[in-house]
Formats: sequence, C-alpha cells, structure tokens
Amino acid sequence: MANDLLDTAAADLFGADVADVPLIEANPAPILAGTAEREERELNSSLKNVSGLGAAEDAEADCALLHPFGDVPDVPDVPDVPPNNGAGSSGTAGGTADVPDVPALADLIEAATAGDGDVPEEKVVPSVPEDDRPCFKVYDDWTMLDTGRKLRPGVWLHGMSKPKKEEMPVPVDTWVCGPLHILAQTFDGTENNFGRLLRFKNTAGRWRSWAMPMELLKGDGSDLRGELLAMGLELDPFARQTLARYLQEHTPKKRIRCALQVGWCGNVFVLPDAVIGPNAAGVIFQSGERGHDEHGQGGTLDGWQTEIAARAVANPLFVLALSAAFAGPLLKRTNTEGGGLHFVGDSSTGKTTILEAACSVWGGPGYRRSWRATANGMEGAAALFNDCLLALDEISECDPREVGAIVYSLGNGRGKQRASRTGTARSVTRWQAFIVSTGERTIGTTMMEGGHRTKAGQAVRLLDIPASRRFGCFDDLHGMASGTALSDAIKRAATHHHGRAGRAFLERLTHDDRDMAGRLERFKALPAFNPPEAEGQDKRAASRFALLALAGELATEYGITGWPEQAALDAAVIGFQAWRTMRGGGNDERRQILDKLAGFLERHGDSRFSDWTADGAAIRDRAGWWKPDDAGGRLYLFNADGLREALKGFDFKRALDVLEAAGVIPKASATGERSKTENVGGRKVRVYPVRADALHGVGNGA
Repeated sequence: MANDLLDTAAADLFGADVADVPLIEANPAPILAGTAEREERELNSSLKNVSGLGAAEDAEADCALLHPFGDVPDVPDVPDVPPNNGAGSSGTAGGTADVPDVPALADLIEAATAGDGDVPEEKVVPSVPEDDRPCFKVYDDWTMLDTGRKLRPGVWLHGMSKPKKEEMPVPVDTWVCGPLHILAQTFDGTENNFGRLLRFKNTAGRWRSWAMPMELLKGDGSDLRGELLAMGLELDPFARQTLARYLQEHTPKKRIRCALQVGWCGNVFVLPDAVIGPNAAGVIFQSGERGHDEHGQGGTLDGWQTEIAARAVANPLFVLALSAAFAGPLLKRTNTEGGGLHFVGDSSTGKTTILEAACSVWGGPGYRRSWRATANGMEGAAALFNDCLLALDEISECDPREVGAIVYSLGNGRGKQRASRTGTARSVTRWQAFIVSTGERTIGTTMMEGGHRTKAGQAVRLLDIPASRRFGCFDDLHGMASGTALSDAIKRAATHHHGRAGRAFLERLTHDDRDMAGRLERFKALPAFNPPEAEGQDKRAASRFALLALAGELATEYGITGWPEQAALDAAVIGFQAWRTMRGGGNDERRQILDKLAGFLERHGDSRFSDWTADGAAIRDRAGWWKPDDAGGRLYLFNADGLREALKGFDFKRALDVLEAAGVIPKASATGERSKTENVGGRKVRVYPVRADALHGVGNGA
C-alpha cells in the first residue's frame, strides 16, 4: 500500500505539467503589422501607455533611487512566483527559482504525499475596459484577470480586434516581451544622443538596467532586438513593430544626462557600470553595445595593496608603471596632452608583468590590449579607455608601417577625419588616455622596419624607457627566488585583485577640489626635471614624468598604494634620467638631421664626390666635390641637388638652420644666402661647404 501511494505521488509530481495542470486559455493570435486589421485599428485610435499592477506607476520613483555603483542599481529583488501559478506550463523564467533553493527529490515526494498544503490565494485584477483600449500594460508577475485568463509576465498590448462585416470588435491581448519598464529619457550635454533608461527582467529572473540609444530604433529595429536578446529579455518575434511603438509611445518625465564614453562628465567620472562623483545620480553611461567588461572588479583593495603595490617598493620601473595607471584621470584635471611610456627590453624581463599590474588598477585580464591592430582599429580601442590607462603589449605584433600613425593618433587623442555617405564630415572620435606600451624594440627601430623615419613628435609622445635594471624590470625581489618567481606572483595577484584601486582613487579625486594643474607645475619646477642643458623636447618629456610623480604621490596620499612618501617622485626622476640616457640630450630632430647627413657622406663620400681640382673626373650622380680643409680633413662642396638628396625628409631651410647652428656650414650672408661661389676645375660653381669633422663631432648623440 505504501509503495502504491509512493508511485502515485511520484506520478503526480513528474506528470503534473502533462496531466494535472489546468488548461490555460491560449493567447489570441497576434495582429500582425501591415495587415488591414492592424491598419484600421491604428487609424481609429492611438495607443495609450497605461501602467499595470502599479509596476509602471512606480517607475519614476524607482528611477530617482538609482544608485550609480552597480549594474542593477537599487532595483529590489522580485519575489519568486508561487509554485502553483502555472509558470511551469508557460515555458517562461518568471517562476524559476535559484538553483540553491531547489528542494531535494525526497522533500518533493514527502510534500506530495502530505496532502494539499496551504496555497496562497492568487491575486485577481480587472481586465482593461474596452474604452481604455488600445494601451500597454506591464506585469512583473503572473497575473489572473477577472475573466479567468492568466497573463504571463511582460509587456502586453490590450487592443480590440477588427470586426468583419457586422461582427462586433472583441478585446485582443497580445504579449510583446518580458517585463520592461521605461524609467527615464536620456540625452547628452548638447541635447543630442537621446535615449531611454530601461529596466527589465532577463530569463534568469534578474532585473537589470540599460540606457538604450534611440537610434537603435531606426529601420526595422533589428539591432535593438539583438542587444535585448543578448541581455536576456524575451521577445515575441511577431511583435517587432509593437515593441518599437511601446518604447516610443511612453516618454518619461524623468531626465538623466548620458555619457557616451568612459571618463569625465562634468564633475563625475563615468565607468560602464558605475558613475563616481558628487552628482553621480544625474548621469548614466549610454552605449549601443552591451560588451564593456574591461573595467571588471575582483578581490579586495587590501589584497591589491599587499600583493601588488607593496612589491613595487624599491622597484622604480614598477612604481612608474603603477603611477601611470593613476595618471589618466589627471590629464583633464591638469590640462595635459595624452602620451605615455614604452618599456623596451629583451624577452622575459618583466615588461608584460608590470603592464598587467598597471592594468589591475582598473580591470582584470581583459583590460590589456595588443599592438596587433590597424590605426583605425586602435582608435576604437583608445575611445574605450578615455581618461584612463591604455595598455598595449608587444609592439612587434603591429605592422611597422602603421606604428607611426598610431603613435600620433594616440598622443593627439583624435581619430581620422572621415566623410559620410553624402560627403559631409563625420564627427571625429576623441579621447585622452595615458599609454603604457611594451616591446623588444624601440618606436624608432620598429618604424624603420616599415621604411619610415621617426619624427620628433612621435618620439616625445611615447617615451622609450629601457627595462634594464638589476633583474630585468626589478631591483628588489622581495624575498622571491628569482625575477621569474616575482613576475609569476604579481601576475597571479593581478588576476585575483583588480579594479578596486582605480575606483578608490576616483572616489577621492572626484571630491578633491584642489588645483591639480598648480600642483603639477610645482613638480615640473623641481631641479631634477630641469637639467641645465635641457631643450624643448627634454622639457616636454619632463612634464610627462612630473605628471607620473603627481599621480603616484596623490594615490599614496589617498591611501591607495601604501608607498612611502616621495617613492613615486623618485621613480619618475629615475625614469626621466633613463629616457635621456637612451635617447641623448638635445633636440631629437636636430640629431636626426646631423646623423642623416653624416650617413650620406659615409656611403657616398668617395663615389659621388671628386677632388675639386679634377673637375673632368667621371662621377656618376655627382653630389659635389671635396677639398682639404685647414685641419687636414675634407671640406665637402655639395651642389644643391646633392644636399637636398642628403637631407630628404626634412624641411630644407630648417635643416640648413640646424647645420649652421652646429657649425657644419658657414653662416648665411647678409642677404640670407647659404651657398658660396667656388672655383671648381676652372669654373665658378655655387656650392654648400660642409665641414665633415664638425659634422662627426656633433652628429651621433651629442
């Protein structure tokens, strides 16, 4: 008898959705867009947005409570639907419980054999009167109408059918999508880029919010439906136009300013999943794409301080990289141009390790980017890290022909100007980021492989820093057996503890009203950043290291790093000295001009020049002549074409000014003439005298 009872209970349990569940009235067939029935209904009346069950009525109040620091800010948990509400036969996720709450099989059998328990009374609501139709209503849970029909959770269109001949119209209820509330309208500071702040429940039973750009409704709205489906909202594939109409018919009174990219928006800082600052409640991040996982979080700030920041102490290059991570938000606060550092060194010296540690300030393993990109592709990547850190690993992966354009673009913070389909200028992508790059070759060496000469502007936008300390990038192993062991420990820690330090830094910075530009000027005025022989490009690079010193010291002052005072300043000074040692002092373009002219003479000094007394000598592609100078060396007499060829790639007049300043050619005459008349082989020729000894004396790195 007991076995029969158990078998009966099990059959009741597992066969409930087939045998014992009461039949639910089938939904009427949807009235498709474009049919005569739909067109007549639309002509007779306009859709009205009516809230259902109090859910949409509270939408405005819910919006006012939005908290900026979460993916689903201040949205209360929706209670689970009672088990006997019919959800099991609908196929929706509305009544699905979390996995930990699923009872064991024995408990289910016991409940089935215990008899009918107390079943909560189902709430019955009146159906929409015919005079109020058509209208939209949102039901957050399963709902029983007074007509006896159950409505699944979601947005419903309550309309009227189109009568045929003498028939009377009857109510028609059409399910559009899962629960979806329109909380506010959004637009940017120029009253463009309008959108809607949506709150909806995904198929996992969780509420989430999204600022939807209105432009996704253009055309057939397939882009919008794709994004909503990817975020977990259920949609009726036959109600495409109805969904677009619902989103546009209801215009909320609540207004919120939207930011279209990460970074500063007034006095608040916007991240994809959070807005930080004193007025954070009035700003939201709006994007037409759902994938913004760069700024993820993991672990704790204490863990980051102990396992990453503490190991940077006594390691200047490590401190420099972490300081660079905090420098991005200070660019706008100090009115400083973008740019960054390029750590150069052999493989397995720890370059990528300190890069990943810098990335851990803002996000996890997905934060780091690769040089393997085109100039156009890099624009899109840079825009994702506006006012933050842009981390690029291994420059060797980039096409050498693209490196120069990428460096200029990243430093200038502006993308390429493009035309629209009508030929008018499209808006230019803009950003401002501090860059940290790594590679086994310098920027100049990489560009030379692509047949391009490094320009001075590129060299000062991305500064080459040699990764050649005692143990690669490290000086102190902090008790580790080797540099490799230290690198592995830092990488493991960065995977676990990330994204906390940057947000803690912003929490303090957004409430810090001090003049950051004035503080930067005090750092720039320090003697360490003003060597006696410094020129314009040296000072420009020194300003970037001063910014790193400010960023690191500010993070220490805020209690983020735990470093001793002046640790970041000392690291910035060491980095500046390392850059000058690797590059050489003085103006980079001047050095390039002198080096190029010296290289031309080394290659062609005997083949394209002849003794000035032997004018009849057969010389192919003659570049000039030579004669002995007073010191027993050679004075090269360039003809105009030869000198222009030797200085190809530089402005000719500018190059002559550099050569004159270096004492390589005589000073210009009173009329400004640089060429001289010489008697070569019995005839007068205009030439440019070049002192080879003076050229070699200042050419290579003076």
